[in-house]
Amino acid sequence: MKPIASDRGIIVGVTGGIACGKSTVSQLLSKKGAIPINSDEIGHQLLKRGSPVMGALLEAFGSDILDESGDVSRQKLGAIIFNDKAARERLNAIMHPPIVEKSRSEANRLVTEDANCVVLIDAALLIEVNSQDTVDIIVVVTTSTQIQLQRLLERGIAQNRPLSPAEAQAQIDSQMPLSEKVKYADFVLENNGTLEELERKVDGLWHELRPLIAH
Repeated sequence: MKPIASDRGIIVGVTGGIACGKSTVSQLLSKKGAIPINSDEIGHQLLKRGSPVMGALLEAFGSDILDESGDVSRQKLGAIIFNDKAARERLNAIMHPPIVEKSRSEANRLVTEDANCVVLIDAALLIEVNSQDTVDIIVVVTTSTQIQLQRLLERGIAQNRPLSPAEAQAQIDSQMPLSEKVKYADFVLENNGTLEELERKVDGLWHELRPLIAH
């Protein structure tokens, strides 16, 4: 864990593989008083018509990625990038600089204004895009590959965007292996059990985070 300035709050990066439960962990920490900044939501806004990166997206992937409203269809874009490493890298190069800039700017403002706050950066690709040094603490949420696949299939059904097992596995394989992500972690939360078990682990994490905040 790198040294944290004593005159400001702390920025915690919450990351993990798809369907591991990082957003649930962020929600649980938010209930305890942490301030969330969702990188995925910032990314979703960048896919809207008129966004500053729309031109670069169309140049890279063509107008077929648009839906009827002129926004980028996440489903269409996902079908391209999950099976094409070069396409994923092009997308990351377009999307992540503005995501990182906006999220870190907001986080730095918050921790400067309140030296006792904890700001959460919920970011699936925190490590993949080399942004690990923009946060003070890294929390990696993990789960078994079997549970990860099961949750991803269930999520697809719930969102009315069902995936085949092969498609779900392709999404998992498109990300950095969890075994690599945990090498960067200050804290690892294994999420193979129930929500109640995860809540207890988040309680323990919060107990460890609180003494790190300036007073």
